[in-house]
Amino acid sequence: MIYAKLEDASALQHLDVALSEAIKPKWYQRLLIIKLSATQGMSVPQLAKMFNLSADSVRSYIHKYNASGLEALMPKRPPGHRGKITHFSKSDWERLFQQTPNQYEKLQTDSRQWTLDLMRIYFKVYHEISVTPPAIHFALRRIGYRTGRSKLRVGSPDPDYQAKRHQLRELACLRKRDT
Repeated sequence: MIYAKLEDASALQHLDVALSEAIKPKWYQRLLIIKLSATQGMSVPQLAKMFNLSADSVRSYIHKYNASGLEALMPKRPPGHRGKITHFSKSDWERLFQQTPNQYEKLQTDSRQWTLDLMRIYFKVYHEISVTPPAIHFALRRIGYRTGRSKLRVGSPDPDYQAKRHQLRELACLRKRDT
């Protein structure tokens, strides 16, 4: 039988602090497995059944902890590479969304609504980047934009459109005050 071994009382205290501060479920689960194994003497099969894990996973956590401590238990980032459009900041996205898709000549569309597919075409044509709609969705979510059903946005190819709209709003406010 294999059990997690706590060096001394300070190791148990360090484990308790880590458990109380744990936010991510996988990290919390691994810490709890170590604590139950070390303090209550729960066996690998009991822990595997309790946490719905394979016995090999539980055994691996205990071996890692016994060899290198808590740092060895930290979940690693999943393998993969960084996204192709993760360098786009919120201001870059805002600049893109200031115009409607029909204002970008190379897109050759009459659409006034941005869709994930139109954004995919935009990145292909204007930046020579091949991305998938889900990659765009996750990039937008990462910076705080929500995707879903969009609202109709009034736009114009006129570069002074925003300034003219602002002047019209000011005039409307003046008329209300005069009456």
